[in-house]
Amino acid sequence: MRKKKKAESEKTNTDLPKILIVDDDEQIRKQIHWALSEEFSVFSAGDRTKALEIFKEEKIPVILLDLGLPPHPREAIEGLEALEELIGLDPLIKVIIVSGNSERQNALAAVEKGAHDIFPKPVDMEELKVVLHRVYRRIDLEKESLEERNLGQRVSFEKIIGTSPPMQEIFATIQKISKTDVPVLITGESGTGKELIANAIHNLSRRKTGPFIAINCGAIPDTLIESELFGYEKGSFTGATTQRKGKLEYANNGTLFLDEIGDLAPELQVKILRFLQENVLERVGGRQLIPVNSRVIAATNQNLETEVKDNHFREDLYFRLAVVKIALPPLRERGNDVIQLAEHLVQAFSKELKKPSKNFSKKALEALRAYNWPGNVRELQNRVKRALVLSDGPSIGPAELELEVPNGENGSSATLKEAKEDLERKILANTLQENNGNISKTAKALGISRPTLYDLMSRYGL
Repeated sequence: MRKKKKAESEKTNTDLPKILIVDDDEQIRKQIHWALSEEFSVFSAGDRTKALEIFKEEKIPVILLDLGLPPHPREAIEGLEALEELIGLDPLIKVIIVSGNSERQNALAAVEKGAHDIFPKPVDMEELKVVLHRVYRRIDLEKESLEERNLGQRVSFEKIIGTSPPMQEIFATIQKISKTDVPVLITGESGTGKELIANAIHNLSRRKTGPFIAINCGAIPDTLIESELFGYEKGSFTGATTQRKGKLEYANNGTLFLDEIGDLAPELQVKILRFLQENVLERVGGRQLIPVNSRVIAATNQNLETEVKDNHFREDLYFRLAVVKIALPPLRERGNDVIQLAEHLVQAFSKELKKPSKNFSKKALEALRAYNWPGNVRELQNRVKRALVLSDGPSIGPAELELEVPNGENGSSATLKEAKEDLERKILANTLQENNGNISKTAKALGISRPTLYDLMSRYGL
C-alpha cells in the first residue's frame, strides 16, 4: 500500500495544471487521481484542514470539493466552511462542487456562495476532464484580461494618455475635485476608462493611503449584491456560518467606487441612499449601526437622467451621487489621442511580452484615425496587443490590426471566416452602442445569454 501511495505522489508534475481533490472517501480520491494524473498535477485532501494547508502551500487554482467532510460527513457544514475560507484566500479560484442528487440543494447553496460549478456523482472521468480543461481555459482568459486591465492602468496626468482638449478639461477637473470629498459621477461608454479616472481622483486625494474598493454593480447577481455590499452577520441566512464585512465597510477611510451604478436594483438604491446620507450601514441580519467614512465615486454607461424620468433610477440618489459629473468622451472624439495611445501601448506591450517594439505603418495610422472605435480604449488595447503578437515584419500594418484603410483596402482578401467574424463584431458593437453598453439589454436584443455576450466581447476586444 505504501508503495502505491508513493507511486501516486511521484506522478505529480508541477509543470501540469494543478487540481486539488477534497473528499473524505479515499477510493474516490484515488480514482480521480489515477484518471487525471497524466494531464494534471493532482493533489488530494480528506478534510478541510488538510485542504487549506495544501492550498496555501501550492496555490492551486481549481478545486474539486465534496461538501460532506469530517467531522460532519453527512452534512454540508464543513464543506461550505472550506468553500468560504478558500474563496476568502483567493477570490479568483474555481471551486467545483462534486455532488450527488441528494446533496443538490447544498450544492446550489455553495454556488450562491461563490462556487464555480456543480459536477454530478458518480464521476464520469472523461466528462470531468473536458470540464477541467474548459475551466483552465477560462482561467487563462481571466488572467489575460486582468493583465490587460492592470497594464492599461500602468501605462495610461496619473498615467492617463491624452492631449486632446476634452481630456485636458477632465484633467483640470480631477485636480480640483480630488482635494475635496464631494461625490462624483463618471459617465461614458464602455471601455473609455471610467475606473482609471476614479483611481486618479483617489490617488490625488487625502485618502490616497486608504483603500480603493471597486465593485461592479452589474456583474453580481441580485441575490448576492446586498451581502456583497453590506456584509452579513453569522446566522443571518442558511449557510451564513461566519460574520463577513461588505465592500462598503472595507472602504472605510478610503474611496468606494460603484461601477455600473445604473444596474443597481431599486431596493438597493434605497439602502445606498441611506448610506450616503447618514454614513452608517447595517450588515444583513444585523441591528448594529456601523459608521463608515468613505468617499463615493460612481460610474455608468447609461443615461441616468433618462433612467430617472422612466422611474428606473431614484432621483434623490441621482442628485446625491452627481454633485460633480465627469463625462468621458469616446475615443473617436479624442482626435489624435488614439495615435498617442496606440504608440504608447505598443511600447508597453513590447516590454510585457518581451518582444521588440514596432512602429505603425502609414496606412495603419490612417486606419487607426478612421476607425470608429466602438469598444474605445479597451478595444484599442486588444487590437494593438494582438497585432504585436501576430506581425512578422518590422512594422505593424492595418491587416495585423484587423482594420481597413480609409479607401477600403486592407492589404489582403478576407476569407469567409474573417468576413463572418467581421460582421459578427460589427453587429455586436452596434447593438452595444444602441443599448448604451447595457449588458442585459444587449444580450436580450441579440438573443444570447449574458455569459455568451461577455465571451464575444472578450474575443473582439469590446
